[in-house]
Amino acid sequence: MSYLIQYALSRSSQARPIRRGSRVDECTLLNRPAFDGGAHVSVFVEDTSGRRLRRRRVPSPRLKLQIADCVNEINLEFSVDSAELRENSLYKIETLIAVLEHFRAGLAAEAELRALRECGSRDTSSCGPERPAARAAAHEH
Repeated sequence: MSYLIQYALSRSSQARPIRRGSRVDECTLLNRPAFDGGAHVSVFVEDTSGRRLRRRRVPSPRLKLQIADCVNEINLEFSVDSAELRENSLYKIETLIAVLEHFRAGLAAEAELRALRECGSRDTSSCGPERPAARAAAHEH
């Protein structure tokens, strides 16, 4: 999960203090301010290290991953209550991260193609701002 958060936090994260008893407590806006309509990712992982066993029951943390756009919202379910559920929860988040990385690559390729088509040229330098990755690659050569 922390892998996904490093990208989310580079954008405007709503400043709020981490609640006592939480390992992760973030709500990050997904759009730039001019486009904001409420799209966000909200994550919460409870820290149960201070909770005691009750009647020999291991405390189960509250886990929340909510992704919302301007109209819809999804809440993904995670659990650490058994070895199988822990394994599945970690598999689920790793799969989500991998799919998002593939989506980002496809989106970036289509955005670049669109920019080229809009300016009617194969020379991207005349088409406005470059993508950061393209700019970094150009400086390496």
